[in-house]
Amino acid sequence: MPVPRCVLACACLPVLAGGLTYADPDVLLIKTTRASTPFQGSGPTSAPARPGATSGVPLTSGILDVAPVFDPAGSDAGLVERIGLDRWVRASLEPGADPAQVAERLRGLPFVELVEVDRHGTLATIPNDPLFSTQWNLRNTGQPVSGVNGVQGADVRAFQAWDTSTGGEPVVVATLDSGLYPHTELTGRIQPGYNMVAGSTDTSEVCGAHGTKVAGIIAAAGDNGLGIAGVNWTAVVMPIVVSSPCSVSQAVTAASIVWAVDNGARVINMSLQFTAGNEVLRDAVQYAAASEVVMVAASGNTGFTVSYPAYWPETIAVGAITNTDQRWSGSGVGYELDLVAPGVDVPTTGMFDSYTQGTGTSFAAPHVAGAAALLLSLRPELDPEAIRSILNQSARDLSIAGYDPGTGWGCLDLNAALQLLDPPGQDPDLDQDGDVDGGDLAILLSTWGPCAGCPADIDGNAVVDAQDLTYLLADWSE
Repeated sequence: MPVPRCVLACACLPVLAGGLTYADPDVLLIKTTRASTPFQGSGPTSAPARPGATSGVPLTSGILDVAPVFDPAGSDAGLVERIGLDRWVRASLEPGADPAQVAERLRGLPFVELVEVDRHGTLATIPNDPLFSTQWNLRNTGQPVSGVNGVQGADVRAFQAWDTSTGGEPVVVATLDSGLYPHTELTGRIQPGYNMVAGSTDTSEVCGAHGTKVAGIIAAAGDNGLGIAGVNWTAVVMPIVVSSPCSVSQAVTAASIVWAVDNGARVINMSLQFTAGNEVLRDAVQYAAASEVVMVAASGNTGFTVSYPAYWPETIAVGAITNTDQRWSGSGVGYELDLVAPGVDVPTTGMFDSYTQGTGTSFAAPHVAGAAALLLSLRPELDPEAIRSILNQSARDLSIAGYDPGTGWGCLDLNAALQLLDPPGQDPDLDQDGDVDGGDLAILLSTWGPCAGCPADIDGNAVVDAQDLTYLLADWSE
């Protein structure tokens, strides 16, 4: 379902899906109201049931054991007391116990301040790709690029996102471009494509590695000890040659869009530009849209209007920024623009297993195509409008606050986009009327707060809160 572009984007924790952060169903974290916790012993936990009651009364069924979370020995005692570290205990649940029900019972006890589930993530490690330190587009530490010092954080937040997921199920991304050199970074992830110009299956590179550069930004293998990392480490590239050698016709592009759709592409990247759009190309774009294929297109390198096919609303139009978080001067602008991504001196793959750089909106667009494929790899049921809305809603605002025709909704933020994914298996359609709308919002707000087992507790943490609101809004119906 599409997402409204103007809704509040709250920071939230995802659940397990292809490497995401997840809740431990066997552990609850409890903060008591006083340091001398009434939880006693090991084995079946006991505690006073009410003030004045004798110790040894069973606390609640479902808890196997409790232990302090922190060892205060050697710590600043005053600081420990002020923050309340000495009031945290970790409760291990009995096999088969329902954590939501146990949490609800615990919240009814007078000495319990709050209860939350323990959450597990993964280690935030830097990929071992030797050239990753040069990839300002994915992790900008302020490193100089072509003599210009960067701005820390002026990137797509890929490094943070990879702590959530580097890609789930493989998603086919068709690159309508100049072909592809079978780079080592893409080994095992190139699907046979087509040369629409020659009418053959020869998809060899024909225009100075343009298509090879695009593919590397989307899908170069990460953490493989080679060169660089792409946005999505599991994406499959389907190269379709549309150029001859570097010029492109709209009829060939149109036929290539249809071919990509008919041969299983879920995402189409179009790093190409036309100053006007023919109806034949528009019809092909509408065919892909009706087939629920995500189309990402470069806004063009004119420096003023948005080029075609990015101009049309069925596509996600992507402009370019520099390593200083500024709009690249050549990036096409206009109210058709969706968002921007790095597009100046972007490190990527080249011919004969080499590495090179690319400048232009051609190399901004594949960041978004890779991001769209990553979202689909985790949530394959999302439609193109949902993907567009998640990417726009989560974009990192630049320039003028809110939307502006120079940078759209802002720079792609892959990490924030992943956080807007709903928990798999949970249904934000709370009233089951087929739409996520005001009725569902009213139900959620009416049960706000501790509410174990409530339908509005979408993330299953026994509290209806901002996380659940974000998940509901992410599935909002038009």
